[in-house]
Amino acid sequence: MKLKQVALILLLGSIFSGCSSSLTYKAYLGEPKAPLRVSRIQGSQYIRQDSINRYVDAVKFASIDDSKIDDSRSFRTIEVEPGFHDIEVYFYWDMGSQKGLGPALVNYATSQENLSRKLRFNARAGMEYVVKAKPFFDESLKEDITTLSYVDFWVEDANGIEIVSKEAGQYNPS
Repeated sequence: MKLKQVALILLLGSIFSGCSSSLTYKAYLGEPKAPLRVSRIQGSQYIRQDSINRYVDAVKFASIDDSKIDDSRSFRTIEVEPGFHDIEVYFYWDMGSQKGLGPALVNYATSQENLSRKLRFNARAGMEYVVKAKPFFDESLKEDITTLSYVDFWVEDANGIEIVSKEAGQYNPS
């Protein structure tokens, strides 16, 4: 009986933690608009597994058109009006059971050129976009987050067509 209770608690925890990160950020003024009058931009999520644990890493949004998004970890999707937009994204990784590191990790990731990028594109009304990422790790310990070297970002539409190319979102050290 004890095992079933633990399993139920874990299931409920994962459901509620997933809900908090699936909220949509409305990046325009006024009342919410119909889906055909806005563009939705979603950050991708990635599964990373070490020898013991499984983590969910994600693309998060730091700002839209130079307006900072407060509590950016809470939003997986942003809605914008049609037109050209600059979105600043960063790679956010799950630290497992280490509590209290979330805000510090966000501040760190958004300030590192190798882990964040500003992407400019023309969002069309009624369209959905996905910001994708490819993390690069040192070869010695593949997929170990402590060896994360840099991340490339790009944007695709719902049909998988690159709107911001992989080349445009590459990390280019100065």
